[in-house]
Amino acid sequence: MGSKTIEFINYERVVVYIRFRDDYEQSKDKLPSPRPGSTLLKLFQNVPNADLEMLFPNTSIRMRTVDKLLIGIPAAVSGGIVLTTKLGVSLVLLGSLLSFWLGLSSEPLELNKTTIMVLFAGLIALGGYLWKQFNNFKNRKLKFMQALTQNLYFKNLDNNAGIFHRLANDAEEEECKEALLAYYFLLISKQPLPRAELDSKIENWLAAKWNCDVDFEIDDALEKLLKLGLVQDSNGKLTAISIEAGIQKLDRRWDDYFVPS
Repeated sequence: MGSKTIEFINYERVVVYIRFRDDYEQSKDKLPSPRPGSTLLKLFQNVPNADLEMLFPNTSIRMRTVDKLLIGIPAAVSGGIVLTTKLGVSLVLLGSLLSFWLGLSSEPLELNKTTIMVLFAGLIALGGYLWKQFNNFKNRKLKFMQALTQNLYFKNLDNNAGIFHRLANDAEEEECKEALLAYYFLLISKQPLPRAELDSKIENWLAAKWNCDVDFEIDDALEKLLKLGLVQDSNGKLTAISIEAGIQKLDRRWDDYFVPS
């Protein structure tokens, strides 16, 4: 089987900002509800562009035309089969009864055990058909509800003040990654490197390895490494100290934080 490429827009991070109006009416039930004039923040990850509306607080479940056709066409076909096969005799008997009771026909219909059984069998078949169609509709609605729940629960990263803490932690993590990349490429280099060459090496590696075009902030990364003593600068030529020496420096620096001044 041949493969097919599908292109779509996907957002790695989505922040939803919600502010409730001052005349917002709180829920009268026992469930907690936002106060009028309050503000809510929600952070989500990996959200396709088509699912953005699911993140809104006023989202309601609605079926697309395609979904209505997927339910309606099979229901119509199966309904026609049920009418012609299982309900044909019952409908004829029921029509004869109604015609006689309404005075449209003078020929009476004898209600014996056989005709009553036929009518009941038809009603049971009709009830089973309607119940099956109701379950089809219910199951499809549950499928949509499950998709909505997954978007709201499994893709939710943080709420309110937690978003700012997460953003601060993510920023700190990226700063550490910059320093680690600069230290690693200096460590594996067989000769000292100037800043421009080190910056170019890291950017080329990111493009080749991860297909990312990044403007690497080499000055920011080296500033941290030089301050920690993990990198030495000799007339613009940069070298990294060994891992063992770097661990000792960082360990002493960490211990110094707990020494009373």
